[in-house]
Amino acid sequence: MQIDRNNIDELTARLTLTVEPADYTERVQKILNDYKKSAQYPGFRKGKAPMALIRKQYAAPVLADEMNKIISENLSTYIQKENIEILGNPIPETSTEASGNWEKPEQFVFTFEIGLAPQISLEFGRSAKFIRHIIKVDKKAIEAATKDHCRRHGSISEPEVASDSDLIMGHFVQLDASDQPLEGGIESDSNIALEHLTDKKSRKLLTGAKVGDTFTLDPHKISHGHDDLGKMLGISHEQVHDLKGNFKFEVKEIKRLAPHDNNQELWDKVLGKDVVATEKEFREKVSEELHSQFDRDAEHVFRRRFVVDLIEHMKIQMPDAFLKRWIQMNNEQPLTEEQMEKEYPNYAESMRWQLLQQAVMKDADMRVSAEELEEEAKRVIGAQYAQYGMPLEGEMLDNFAKNALSNDEERRRIADIIIERKVVDELKPKVTIKEKSVSFDDFAKLAAEVR
Repeated sequence: MQIDRNNIDELTARLTLTVEPADYTERVQKILNDYKKSAQYPGFRKGKAPMALIRKQYAAPVLADEMNKIISENLSTYIQKENIEILGNPIPETSTEASGNWEKPEQFVFTFEIGLAPQISLEFGRSAKFIRHIIKVDKKAIEAATKDHCRRHGSISEPEVASDSDLIMGHFVQLDASDQPLEGGIESDSNIALEHLTDKKSRKLLTGAKVGDTFTLDPHKISHGHDDLGKMLGISHEQVHDLKGNFKFEVKEIKRLAPHDNNQELWDKVLGKDVVATEKEFREKVSEELHSQFDRDAEHVFRRRFVVDLIEHMKIQMPDAFLKRWIQMNNEQPLTEEQMEKEYPNYAESMRWQLLQQAVMKDADMRVSAEELEEEAKRVIGAQYAQYGMPLEGEMLDNFAKNALSNDEERRRIADIIIERKVVDELKPKVTIKEKSVSFDDFAKLAAEVR
């Protein structure tokens, strides 16, 4: 077999495969001989039918099947031997038709298009400048954190009548267009925090509520975005998009939080017995806590933003037309042009990041050890359980980690976390990073952009 390569442009190439009878004749004949041994035709004993009959029935489909195998094997060998880094897989060339006669096979010619991986340079130069936003620990932040400690250690009561800052717990029932219970509709036990309810009419309506009261509410007006609404009603993100109409909300409980006084008892609960003795000392400790917390938050946001900004700075070119064709051919359901234009940019960005990671790992001879996988699995699982107030330690945490790593998908996910962290650590010293102080509110906006 002969394979010729012609570059279409910098990132795509055409491979022309010329398949001669010597490449397929022996393989096809062997399969036909095996068919002949078990073939049964009227008037002939088993295995004694003439080869002409076998060829007439089976030669073309056997040749087509073997030809696919020959092409796949030789393309793979050629790409590996020539050390060509490709994206996706070779796909049939659309501008050139394959040649060859399946009924009277001789020479066949096939052409394939390949997408070439772009060259990644890790020399960024002086123009690669990035900002690491840090949060100002000012009086406002310290006051907010102090109030948060007071709230967390406060006391809960159950008043008869709800004030405009209480938590109302109740049951949601979906209604139809006539505001009657919808048969088979959504039902959910959830709560409404009046203090954080931004819709003034809904807040006014619920203020003064008592246990047993029912209200007709628009769920979109009492939630904070689609994610919050999905959690409130126990439905998926897709269901939220299609959700219309009102819900009946029946009040089951009313909870009121009375913040703890800012006194020695609070300081002991937060910091430990007699660690501080004055409010000034407590606020200093709160400030230290905020500096540490904000630094972790700043680093997390920076690392997420850094990946996006660095890829944008590098302007890595991709064989876009080829990749769109490849995605379309490998997608179970054909994508419309509109869907492709909407989804492709995110796919291309993800692939750029993968290529950059591969380049960094190769350059630094980076590896992920079994010990690193196990430690990361413990960290991830431990953090997940800690969120629900169920700390895992010792042998139980070890067993959970080993169980997670026995699942290939989970193992890859944990390995990806380690690789991303290592790659970013390797890239940071190669660029210029400057710090910029911002308010907590501005930082919150930045954080929301990279979730």
